[in-house]
Amino acid sequence: MQRTNVYLSEEQLRLLKHLAAEDRQSVATLVREAVDSYLAERLSHDQMWDQRLTQLLERVRGRIPASASPDEIEADITAARQDARAARRR
Repeated sequence: MQRTNVYLSEEQLRLLKHLAAEDRQSVATLVREAVDSYLAERLSHDQMWDQRLTQLLERVRGRIPASASPDEIEADITAARQDARAARRR
């Protein structure tokens, strides 16, 4: 483990000390558990986002004819973007 400094408000530290005493653990242990929990949740959200993006890309690719060239695809995207911007301006 590596040592680090974290600045907490007086209220945050007071509550952490209270919880640590109730659980008979150190404040450092509670902070590590909180960081572990945050990281697990954050990574889970990132993985779900990645899965949703992959699914979206697969659906989009499924709608593009195999014979379409990259230039044709780019032209379609550019036209759709311009249409969307024009619609928002109205």
